[in-house]
Amino acid sequence: MVAWRMKSLIALLALSLPAIVLSTSCDPSTLNSTTYLYPITTPNTTVFDVAKATNRGVCDIGRQNLMADVTIVPNVGQTLLIPPETCEPDNETCLLPNTTRTRACINGGPRNYYTVNGDTYDIIARRLNITTESMTALAFGDVPAGPNDELAPGQFIKVPLCEPSHCVIQPYRFTWGVYKDLAEEFGTTVGQLMMLSPTYNYSSKAFLPGGEFPSMTILVNCTEGVGNETVLT
Repeated sequence: MVAWRMKSLIALLALSLPAIVLSTSCDPSTLNSTTYLYPITTPNTTVFDVAKATNRGVCDIGRQNLMADVTIVPNVGQTLLIPPETCEPDNETCLLPNTTRTRACINGGPRNYYTVNGDTYDIIARRLNITTESMTALAFGDVPAGPNDELAPGQFIKVPLCEPSHCVIQPYRFTWGVYKDLAEEFGTTVGQLMMLSPTYNYSSKAFLPGGEFPSMTILVNCTEGVGNETVLT
């Protein structure tokens, strides 16, 4: 019986050995611990491209630059602050999950979304946590109606609003994270935070000497009101 248990223990250790070796294979002393500015010189360079080129996690870069959303494509001429290397680069926790969305409107406003690089109705709806169909239903004029048609940056698009509903607006100093972190903390959405600061994308110099953390307004505790809900379009 003892021999059998010993063999079982050895077999269990053998199965877990690859995971143990993998977790200790990174030597922190060999990593690049410096931070530096990375210029965007080529059109359509994404934050994911920068992460791959610098051997960093896309979410690590996003939070180091206080980004609204790492999927927004930077413009040529912008610079990103590259954080120190880590043994476990984060490429997941800052991304919005592509889950099934059932809501047809947002709580509390605002009403107009300002488009940025790479936006489509599907991407906007994901940031607002509403159905893509509720966004495309508002398309009109020269605005493409297809859910995956890329929208020109710099235009305002109306967003369906739940009525009655409300949010509390309060000042905030952005000192760490991405908008997904703020949305989860304060009970709102990435899209609504973007709507409150329509021209804000990121801040690459906040953590550099002389830099300042951006001041902004945020929505807190966005909830449904009492009574029958209607959708304002």
